[in-house]
Amino acid sequence: MNTNNNIRIYSPIIRDAYDSIPDVDWATDAITESIAHRIDAIMKEKGISKKDLANLTQRRPSDVTRWLSGSHNFTCRTIALIEQTLGASIIVIAK
Repeated sequence: MNTNNNIRIYSPIIRDAYDSIPDVDWATDAITESIAHRIDAIMKEKGISKKDLANLTQRRPSDVTRWLSGSHNFTCRTIALIEQTLGASIIVIAK
């Protein structure tokens, strides 16, 4: 799953460390980045700023920044909160 094999790493020590990252970690990163991109796209579509989303969710602006960073480990509760606030689906689960 490591899709970043095209990165040039000259140090064998760094290459070994990079190659030892489990595939599940790469997959997790891809999912969290996709969630962040989806939230950002919905916000842009609806004209909602980070500050607006923070106010609407009663969270701190730093929380919204973390959500949009692409590295936040979302809980189902947080995703549901954001979906309800934005009035749009972030994740669609096949039935």
